[in-house]
Amino acid sequence: MLSLLVAMFVAAEPVLPADRSIWAPGQLVQDRQGHAPSANLDDAKVCGSCHTDIAAQWRTSAHSLASFSNPLYRVSVERLRSEVGFAASRMCAGCHDLALLTAGAMDQPIAPDDPRAHAGVSCTTCHSATHATVDGNGSLTLRSDQALPEELEDATVDNHKRRVASPALRTAELCGSCHRAFLSAATGNQAAFFGMDDFGAWQKSAWNGSRGERPDAVKPQDCRGCHMTKAPAVLGDVAAKKGQITSHRFLGSHTALAAMRGDAETLRRVREFLEGSVTVEVASARVGGGPWLPAASLASPKAGEAFEVDVVVFNERVGHRFPGSVLDNQGTRLEVELLTKEGRRLAASDEHELRAEVVSLEGEPLHERQTHHFVSAVWNHTVPARDARAVRVGFEVPAGLGPRDLPLAVRARITHRTRLPELHARACAEASTPRGEAFSAATRALLGHRLDACADAPATTIGETQVALTGAGRASFDTAWRRGLALSVALQEYLGEAEQAFGFAAAAATTAEAKGRALWGRASIAGKRGQTDEALKLLSAAQRVLGDHPSVWRARGDTFAQVWRWALAAEAYRRATQLAPQDVTLWQALAMAEASVGRYAEALEAAQAGIRLVPRDADCLRVQALSLAQLGAPPEVRERSLAVALEWRVPDEGSSAKGKCSKRVVGCAERRNPVPRYQAVPTGPLAAAP
Repeated sequence: MLSLLVAMFVAAEPVLPADRSIWAPGQLVQDRQGHAPSANLDDAKVCGSCHTDIAAQWRTSAHSLASFSNPLYRVSVERLRSEVGFAASRMCAGCHDLALLTAGAMDQPIAPDDPRAHAGVSCTTCHSATHATVDGNGSLTLRSDQALPEELEDATVDNHKRRVASPALRTAELCGSCHRAFLSAATGNQAAFFGMDDFGAWQKSAWNGSRGERPDAVKPQDCRGCHMTKAPAVLGDVAAKKGQITSHRFLGSHTALAAMRGDAETLRRVREFLEGSVTVEVASARVGGGPWLPAASLASPKAGEAFEVDVVVFNERVGHRFPGSVLDNQGTRLEVELLTKEGRRLAASDEHELRAEVVSLEGEPLHERQTHHFVSAVWNHTVPARDARAVRVGFEVPAGLGPRDLPLAVRARITHRTRLPELHARACAEASTPRGEAFSAATRALLGHRLDACADAPATTIGETQVALTGAGRASFDTAWRRGLALSVALQEYLGEAEQAFGFAAAAATTAEAKGRALWGRASIAGKRGQTDEALKLLSAAQRVLGDHPSVWRARGDTFAQVWRWALAAEAYRRATQLAPQDVTLWQALAMAEASVGRYAEALEAAQAGIRLVPRDADCLRVQALSLAQLGAPPEVRERSLAVALEWRVPDEGSSAKGKCSKRVVGCAERRNPVPRYQAVPTGPLAAAP
């Protein structure tokens, strides 16, 4: 009875997404409405007079070219403005164009020579933030006074430090306020669509100390730990300590902007930052439909034989999905080649793309960032943090191959380009128009950058490996473990292979922790296959090794949920949320399990915890609305929560759009498989390797 009364009290105020900004669908708030914040083009000049190194680094960053001076951004936002209307572009401006947004200029035509259109994410964009929320679309609160006090008696170093160093500055939420984005009817979309969410992916990962997804051990670090490391201060920056400052290059994956500027040094730094961030392994192979074996232990296929390999991509040290940012427009590919002993190439496949395929209502792929047409992601082959994905590639060994060409080898590598070629081509074409040329001229005059929007998009090799098929090798624990992870997200028919991979991992384990992880892997697969008793037995064994680990409790909950034993599933999920409270997927699972057994007060509590982490989470909003109705909340509360749940639900048209893509677009259906399969194309019996 007490819990019901508590729930009724909570029910009077449902947890709903904020709609607090006068610049919606952007989410920016100012402390004094009507006063433009000091985010403007003069920041680098004014701040740079003392912060010489920081300003110099910032000028090379993607943040400095985040506004209309960026040809890739400009072609997207101008299309939105012309096809949907000026107001819709406030969503973009909440992060990219604060100087324009807060002056009301996004609601009118923008002149190419308007300095505010070239301001970027300036110094005082971040250093004026007093609060940041997890909503996204620029969910910052900015103060409007000057970074340097106007009154002489207040212009002390201590006062300046207090002004520009709010506690919000050192939070991941500050970055997350822009590195989480959503679309809706306000941006011209058919329904809600969630795109970039690097913050959410980090939030529930081991990099945030959240270990609910799988057993893992990494040293937690936030956005600054990767993207703002220490750097030498060589220009005399007053903020330097022991000769170093926090880097304001904000290194990420934007090689395109560096190439457009002709900035070889920044391009080198970005490439170094990217290299090794993910690993690629030729993990397993089989000949002629036989058993899967560790690739290194497979004897070389003979002339005329067919064989397959599983190539596994593991996200080693990216704190969010790889590639991150806008998942629909990443030019990242996996290239796999079959080589002779001497390195001559026999066949190759480069079809697999590490990105998401987003389609329109008609199922047409959208490759030019036509965001207002986004309806659904048909497939998503990006790799979550500390997780793995597999690609299956088939080969036909040429009949004319001789003994001197053996043993064969398989080489795999990941190459990355910032954006898809279709978007680059559109940006290049737009740059040659009178308006594009006017923007280029203004960028030269205001920023000193001569951007070539048609510069070749550079490719960066991020990970590479080669395995000789000699029959002499053995599977390492890491290789087998990562293949097991990759196949465990696949369709049911792959689960036997995932179980085998975790079995290889168990055999190769040399530490107690590794054995515990292998036990967890085997248990997870048993649970997915409905082998409840076996899964629970293995999880108990894993827990004795790993301790009271949230991933063990999650797997226990998943095992019970698989056979609809909701009460026991809820018990396990609840313990997992206590150990990993930043993982929204755990709160989703708990909320649905509690609702499934009719414990609506508990379901409401779990759903609202999830909404606080991800304010527009469709599952949690739906369970909240259901629970409020079942608990007898006042009609206005029920109606409001239901309306919000319907607004942010998974689009009704999504399934139809996916089906149209599968039917009409070549390769779409095949790539919807979580483990896509490709057939390598012969490159000539003994074609020379490049």
